[in-house]
Amino acid sequence: MMEEPKVERERKGAKGPFEAKLEGLEDGYRVTVRGNKEKIQQQRQVKLSFIEFLRKADVAGYPILFPFNLILRFFAGYKKPNM
Repeated sequence: MMEEPKVERERKGAKGPFEAKLEGLEDGYRVTVRGNKEKIQQQRQVKLSFIEFLRKADVAGYPILFPFNLILRFFAGYKKPNM
């Protein structure tokens, strides 16, 4: 049985109809978002589509501007989640 990781720091916040909690664990972070499941999934799909657009633009040779190239590098190591 897996034991629950020790939470060292915690931050809670709310924006509109969503609540978020960021927990600093011993070996990483955990983010929890609560709200309307359909709305969260729609927003997540939009964000994933934008990331995919940036990837394709980079492969095509278009220059990616400063804040977007950081986003692209950050998500380069992530696999596409199952939706």
